[in-house]
This record gives sequence, C-alpha cells and structure tokens, in this order.
Amino acid sequence: MSFASVSRCLQQTSRTFARTKPPRSVVLPTRYFSSSARRWLEIQRPIAQPTHLLSLPSKEYLEEEEIDAKVLAPEDVSLTITDRAAEQLRAIAKREGNPDAALRIAVDSGGCHGYQYKMELAKSRAGDDYQFTHPTIQPSNILVDAISLGLLNGSTVDFATELIGSSFRVTENPHAKGSGCGCGVSWELKT
Repeated sequence: MSFASVSRCLQQTSRTFARTKPPRSVVLPTRYFSSSARRWLEIQRPIAQPTHLLSLPSKEYLEEEEIDAKVLAPEDVSLTITDRAAEQLRAIAKREGNPDAALRIAVDSGGCHGYQYKMELAKSRAGDDYQFTHPTIQPSNILVDAISLGLLNGSTVDFATELIGSSFRVTENPHAKGSGCGCGVSWELKT
C-alpha cells in the first residue's frame, strides 16, 4: 500500500465522518476542566466501606512491653477501606500464599509536616495491633498499632494507581490539618 493510497483513504474517511451526525440518543462524555485537585477528587471518589474490627491489642501485652497506649472500645474504633485497596490486599495475600498477610500502617514523627505514614507488608499480627478487614472482600487485612490508631482513627485507606507507580494511601484523616505534603505521606496534626 503506497503513501498516496493511505492518504486518500484517510481523506475519504474524514469526509464520511464529517457528514454524519451522532444519533440523538447518544450521550457524549462530560469533560471536567478544573484546576482544583479537591474538586477532581470529589468527582473521582472511590467506593469505600467501613471495616470490620477483627481483634484488639492485648492489655497484658501493652503492660508487659510498657507501651503507653489506651485500648479503645470497639465502638470507638473506625477505619474505612476502599474496594480497590481491599482488592489489592487480597491479591497480595494470594500471591504470598498467606491469608494472614496484611498492610501494616504506622505513624512516625518526621517528614516535612511533622508526621508521616509508614506502610509495610506484615506476615502476622503483633500483640499491640488492631486488625481490620473489608466487610466483603477478604482476606484484606490492615494492622494498626495501638499508638498509631490514635492518629489514624476515622481515616480511609485507598490504593492509587498513577503514571509513576501505585501505592496505598491514607486519605480523609480527621486528625490531619489540610491535605499535607504533595508526596501524600507527610502531614500536620490538627491543634
């Protein structure tokens, strides 16, 4: 096929499409042009569900290890997980061949705003961990130590995929001031 024949074919196709109009029943996609990241997030909010609390820290373990943390009552503990984060955790557990595999989330001091999230994969639960799971997508375990839960209680755990990579993220933290650092890891405590 020569260049001339390809060119003629493209010209003919473009003339054909220029003459045709879309049927009235077709809904054309809406485009959102906004410079506000918050507005875009509101439009793209993922489906999230409150987690089930599977286990609490052991008071005996906290005393034995001299960990100064109060064990919250089950009705005072709240953590939400998006469906896509739960699906990713289930895939990790399947790949590892361990239904107890979990995402461990901790809060450390540091970062450019004062606090930062530390996330790692864990193979089992420690004595000072709260264990959460998605209500329908299982296994999708999340572990949070007793001290960190005071700073994470009420937050949402999500899994984001971007051009530069994929990662778990903590969003909608009621204890965080503003949106934190652009990296999504560092944040400032509300006073």
